[in-house]
Amino acid sequence: MIIELIFILIYGSILGLMAPYILPRNESVGVLLAPAIALAYGFASWTISTWFGLSSSDYWIWIISMIGMPAAMIIGVQVISRRRINHEAA
Repeated sequence: MIIELIFILIYGSILGLMAPYILPRNESVGVLLAPAIALAYGFASWTISTWFGLSSSDYWIWIISMIGMPAAMIIGVQVISRRRINHEAA
């Protein structure tokens, strides 16, 4: 179980390194927000999936984590930056 979580940590770190090239340039959010969102989603989805009985050898747990992390990162940064811009404009 620990090895899989370390793999999620490494994958989230790689996503964090790629985030400035994937996401549009945005001055309203910091550079650590994108990997933090990806890591939080990765750990939460992995933990919830194991609570529902998926093991690390099931492919669904890997699909949920590996596809969901970049999606959560992109959507999370867009939502937070949009809210911050609207809040600063008000």
